[in-house]
Amino acid sequence: MPSIPKKTLEAVLARDNDYLVAVKANQARLYRQVQAIAAYSQPLAPAFTTQDNQRGRQERRQLRIFSAEGLDPQQWPAVQTVLLVERQSTRRGKPCTSQAYYISSLRTSANQWMQMIRGHWSIENGLHWPKDVVLKEDDTAGQNANALLNASLFRSIVINLVRLNGWQSLTTALRELANQVHLIFSLLQ
Repeated sequence: MPSIPKKTLEAVLARDNDYLVAVKANQARLYRQVQAIAAYSQPLAPAFTTQDNQRGRQERRQLRIFSAEGLDPQQWPAVQTVLLVERQSTRRGKPCTSQAYYISSLRTSANQWMQMIRGHWSIENGLHWPKDVVLKEDDTAGQNANALLNASLFRSIVINLVRLNGWQSLTTALRELANQVHLIFSLLQ
């Protein structure tokens, strides 16, 4: 029986689409392979660098693109590229460095890659992080798939309601709305 990632990637490719998959440390074998590719291979193009200064932090991102030669095409169908994004930032005067790896079935420009990856980060930061960290979605226990799906949907509705009503911070909104039943119901109108 094929693995879930392979089946998912094959379904994406069957619909004439490409995939971009974040590679995380919990995928130990693949993670080591992409690290080795990034460490010992020549990039396909010069590094692409962007810099931002937002919300009191400076951030520099550097993207490098590598051939995916060496990755198992049986496990990762149509894989073409390995991407490495190194982020260096300063937050409250302290330096912060991180690396993120990706694999993809697509070959495109560094600028296009950076836009796609930033789009992925905006989804992660705008929806998944608040659901996981602020609303404790990962701590939700249960075995009924429908109940878990409904709880996740309810969290998404809450996030969207508070943002539609002017709050940028979910934590601030929850503090301000706590025990304010009339305010909570007014958000639904």
